Amino acid sequence: MVTSIKILNTLKPPLRWVPEKKEITEDFLRSKSKDPNGPSYEDLTDGVNSVLQEAQRILGRCLPPQDPVGRETGLVVGYVQSGKTMSFETVISLARDNGYGLVIVLAGTKNNLRDQSEDRLKKDLGIDEGDNWYHYSNPTANSKTQIEDKIVAWKKKPTKKAILITVLKHGSHLDTLATLVKKLSVSDVPALIIDDESDQASLNTMAAKIRSGKAAPSEMSTTYEKICALRDVLPHHSYLQYTATPQANLLLAQTDLLNASFAELVTPGDAYTGGKSFFGKNTALVKEIPAEEVPGPSNTLTASPKSLLSALRYFLLACAQHALTRERKKDRNRSMMIHPAMATTSHTHYMGWLDKSLKTLKSFVEKQYKTRPNDVARRFQKEYDSLKKTYPKIKPLSELIAAMVDEVFGELNHVVVNGTKDAEKKIDWKATPYWILVGGAKLDRGYTVEGLCVTYMPRPLGTSPAADTLQQRARFFGYKRAYLGLCRVFVQKNVSEAFTEYVEHEEFVREALESSRGKPLTDWRRDFILTSMLKATRANVVGLGTRRIPANGWMVPDVLQRDDDAAKANRMLLLSVKEKWTAQYGSPINAAEFPQFKGARDSSPHFVLESIPLKAVLEDFLLEVKVKDPLDAEEHSAMLIAITSLLRKNPDLKADVFLMNNLVAGYRTRDEGRGVDAKHRFAPINQYFSQSEAAVNDRSFCSGERVSLQLRRFNLGTMQRDSGSADIKDITWFALHVPSKLRKDLLIEART
Repeated sequence: MVTSIKILNTLKPPLRWVPEKKEITEDFLRSKSKDPNGPSYEDLTDGVNSVLQEAQRILGRCLPPQDPVGRETGLVVGYVQSGKTMSFETVISLARDNGYGLVIVLAGTKNNLRDQSEDRLKKDLGIDEGDNWYHYSNPTANSKTQIEDKIVAWKKKPTKKAILITVLKHGSHLDTLATLVKKLSVSDVPALIIDDESDQASLNTMAAKIRSGKAAPSEMSTTYEKICALRDVLPHHSYLQYTATPQANLLLAQTDLLNASFAELVTPGDAYTGGKSFFGKNTALVKEIPAEEVPGPSNTLTASPKSLLSALRYFLLACAQHALTRERKKDRNRSMMIHPAMATTSHTHYMGWLDKSLKTLKSFVEKQYKTRPNDVARRFQKEYDSLKKTYPKIKPLSELIAAMVDEVFGELNHVVVNGTKDAEKKIDWKATPYWILVGGAKLDRGYTVEGLCVTYMPRPLGTSPAADTLQQRARFFGYKRAYLGLCRVFVQKNVSEAFTEYVEHEEFVREALESSRGKPLTDWRRDFILTSMLKATRANVVGLGTRRIPANGWMVPDVLQRDDDAAKANRMLLLSVKEKWTAQYGSPINAAEFPQFKGARDSSPHFVLESIPLKAVLEDFLLEVKVKDPLDAEEHSAMLIAITSLLRKNPDLKADVFLMNNLVAGYRTRDEGRGVDAKHRFAPINQYFSQSEAAVNDRSFCSGERVSLQLRRFNLGTMQRDSGSADIKDITWFALHVPSKLRKDLLIEART
């Protein structure tokens, strides 16, 4: 504990206070370490990124319990299915140990999610044992006297049981709770609010209209208004927004009442498998659902899609492997999820196909596996061979088929999970080890499918889908390292591509948050890598202005320098980089020596520094050049992010640098643009590229394979074809070209 406190005391920026691990947190962590499927005690408590130390960091950024009235808002970001619940349970335990008397958990927008959260909290925090907590679920006015008595008792002796409230994130329940809390004696009771899946429902859906002036600044959507009302009746509280998809939270207006002031991260354990595991190098784990096998208005299917039958065979083999090797009290489940469109009619269709296919396959295997074993083996051979490549220690196929007959078929349940009357309301995972779930929204965000092994998700990508919505469908992420090779994900091709692109976006956001960890979030510009296939989040909650900028083709500043000091600094920078790069990488070569640049002349006025490390171009020039115009600065930010991203994937990338006119200053006129008179000293440049009629003109001087940087000088004036009118001499200008094969799409926070 002394070592832990010492580490926490050295964090920069420093914590507000250092929560101590006492008896309740110790008991909680010891209990979790005894879970057959849980991490060890050392994994939970040792190291900077352990569950305990990250929870101490999170709570340590919140209001200290001994402080006077106040409020704090923090954002906590994890991966999908990575341990966010474990994190906030640890935070709750620390809060209880360190003098918080009231904890409120906003536990999802659907009853099945609230039930799932409540069941886990009761089990993990020992609520039913009655030693540390009084628990109230969706309390009403009828609970006032009980809760008030408990608060009075807690005030007399804060080491007694504290109050834990779980509430459905729904306007009416939140309103009831706020009305109740207002009548309680909570003025000197430190409180903690945990908003699970905080990017869903909590945020103000009027934000975009407020930003555009179509709604008054005071306009609020219902759930948002009720959360704000609940916070208003808690004089001393901290509000923690937990999510795996923080795009919406990060794009709130700075004045938004739920805008976080700090961010912390949840680091997954070594056994975690997320986007990088499925959509990085392990492409064998992802299988394509052909478009013709997805039912739709113009594509009627009369029988089970072949890809669905293949997914079923993969799942049965994985279950058989599990049956032959499992420890009865550990890793007890294997499951398959069929996740079609949201409409429940589609669930009925898939359930019908599944039911028929399963019966047919079961009958065939049970009747033939002894008398015609080769015929049965052939039915599974393709899937078995695929699994053998990704999970080499899989049992022989003959043993797996026998295990299907002896155990798997008899213990397999397949059910619909949705909002219809006859659907399964609550899965009893202990009842049987093998499950196939068919459903839509109820199997989406926040829902944990135990032992999920095979996912069949024919849902289309849709038009302009939100990145956060797509990622929340990834129920197949989680702690699966031990059996990752047995997992398969079936999706349409464009969905797989979108997930692949999302992984880069997600890692970029996490790295940015890591570098800003604990610092005021207002200091961090919201600039993201985001594929053009996706939008960041639903538009109605976005309170910040943003621009989408593709780093593809030419990116040319329009105004660039807005003052004489910047112009002077850039002039000196240009001279220094030419000297440095020439010394390190050789003298520039006349561009005419390259066939593609020769054009109509035997020589060229332009010279090339070929194959310079892109990292040097970034560090020596792009990061140093002064870009003072706000709109140019936005594009420059996009440029820097794009180049950094390319180097992250391939640090050895090269670039070509073109010294236009061998850096002899040409003449350009200033233009009226961006609302600036052409006579203004720093008006936009009239044009960058020359309009030469030759076959090769200035725009042509770039590489089709590598990033290209053009450097040049201009004398700027106001008169066409009159270089004598130039009143700004030796202005440095540049342009960057990104070939289409290296394209990056950026979402940039608009500068005001």
